[in-house]
Amino acid sequence: MENFDQPAPMPSSSLFLSTSALPARDRLPVWREVFGQMMVRLDIEPAKDTPFHAEGELHMLPGVAFASVTATPFRVSRTKRLIAADEADMVFLVTADVPLHVAQNGREHTLDAGDAIFVRGGERSVIQSHDRAKFTNISVPIDDLMPRLPAYRNPSMIAVSSQSDVLGLLLGYVRLLHGHGRQKPHSNEFGRLATSHIRDLMAAMINSGLDGDPPVYERGGVRAARLRSIKVDIGHRLCEPTLSIGTIAMRHGISSRYVRKLFQDEQTTFSDFVLLMRLERSRQLLRSPVRAVSTIASIAHACGFNDLSYFNRTFRRRFGLTPSDFRDGVP
Repeated sequence: MENFDQPAPMPSSSLFLSTSALPARDRLPVWREVFGQMMVRLDIEPAKDTPFHAEGELHMLPGVAFASVTATPFRVSRTKRLIAADEADMVFLVTADVPLHVAQNGREHTLDAGDAIFVRGGERSVIQSHDRAKFTNISVPIDDLMPRLPAYRNPSMIAVSSQSDVLGLLLGYVRLLHGHGRQKPHSNEFGRLATSHIRDLMAAMINSGLDGDPPVYERGGVRAARLRSIKVDIGHRLCEPTLSIGTIAMRHGISSRYVRKLFQDEQTTFSDFVLLMRLERSRQLLRSPVRAVSTIASIAHACGFNDLSYFNRTFRRRFGLTPSDFRDGVP
């Protein structure tokens, strides 16, 4: 068990918790008290006749918190006592890799695995899993979301399909922040920027879940997360000579014009970004011992270049050396 004797994390902090090192009899009471009631304000009850185990990572930035937790079957609830202890009215987005049953204010919803739902922190609620689950919980103060919504609406019990591209962007962004936070603490500037992006993405999902309200694609957080997703996709497909803005746009369910706009916002173009990625990949392969017996033509082809002359010209323009000189270590 790590850090259970430490105070609740301050903004821009990360904490990993696990019951694995505790005696079985102590796991539930410690997790319930420290993680459940002190940190996330939830009352936790395990399924009957099931040994309790949980582990997770809690990350906090100024104005947003997110947790990734794996646990045996459970039931969590927000009670009047826990709600009264909160300093702000929060909005929670909850999703898991197994079905969840959610109830709030007389309404009930059963989520399929991968679906998500918004739950108001200031209203009593119950969330239950009948299977071992890995779930993600993201929370922001509702007052911080209101300026991003067309009018005040209660987001409670708005469900989001696992097929939602904005949900995918948000979860991918949170995973990125988890990884970044493990390496070093976030700076205040980084934390503020990440918080703004998360709020934008959550607002986009709330808007898309309200009748007649289109997704807010043009907000900064949505653009940043979508562009990151596109860049990762490009990196996976660099070796495909047919890689084009049209195929990428189709894969991400947006228009080619919108892809162009995303890159224009970074003062570049789709074509220039692809070329730069391919050249960087080729430079790595030219110095790789694994590729020592490969011809320059085969390396160029492996990076998506069909024209060897074009590859040689662009490589020299970028790095000041021909591919052959670079491989030979010419200064």
